[in-house]
Amino acid sequence: MGKVSDIDNVRIGLILRGARERKHLTADQLATNIECARPTLSQYEGGTRPVPANRVPALAKALGLDPRVIDPLAA
Repeated sequence: MGKVSDIDNVRIGLILRGARERKHLTADQLATNIECARPTLSQYEGGTRPVPANRVPALAKALGLDPRVIDPLAA
């Protein structure tokens, strides 16, 4: 699998935002849960910043997602 594209970042962002909303979490709550700055989380959800591999496990756990939904290469 190649480099993550801008469209992939947007797709991942939509998945993250949708999962967060289904869990009835605010962005502030999720950011605190994963020890991330709120503006950084907003950039992930907006697709303007890629989710780094080291952040995937915490996001997946907090949102009840398989990590591979966020990063296909995740273990």
